[in-house]
Amino acid sequence: MATENKYQKSIDRLNQAIGKEIATTLQYLYFHVHFEDDGYEYFSKMMKQTSITEMFHTDKIADRILFLQGDVDMNASFRTRQVTDVKDMLRLALQLEQSTIDSYNEASRIASEHKDAVTHKMFQDIIAEEEQHLDTFRTELQNVLDYGEEYLALQSAAGSKHAAKSFGHP
Repeated sequence: MATENKYQKSIDRLNQAIGKEIATTLQYLYFHVHFEDDGYEYFSKMMKQTSITEMFHTDKIADRILFLQGDVDMNASFRTRQVTDVKDMLRLALQLEQSTIDSYNEASRIASEHKDAVTHKMFQDIIAEEEQHLDTFRTELQNVLDYGEEYLALQSAAGSKHAAKSFGHP
């Protein structure tokens, strides 16, 4: 009879986190390409960079699972949602970040209870980064709500100005 890995509770929570990180990476890439297509350069870059950060989280979490002698479940926890309205995209991003923060706080607590200090700290460190994402998305959603189409027009104009420079125009 095989003995259970004493870190199995941490491994299970880490694998749940992998699913969230992969799904969120894909969701933010989806937002990135739509923002880019709509000419919202700042939003596009913001989502691309956030997606990359989420991918790094996946890598870090996978390394921890393997160190604990578990196996990595590289499957997204949800399908990418086809949302294209700017406000709805930012609202969904807020929901994803808050959900992740909540589940990682719980995972951190469980890791601590099972005397896995490194996983506990890893979740805490990732929570701090997720809170930065949450704050950015909250600020941008409020800007869109406060300034509406004018704010989006400024986003588009900035993208057009950048595109013009890349074609050699002043």
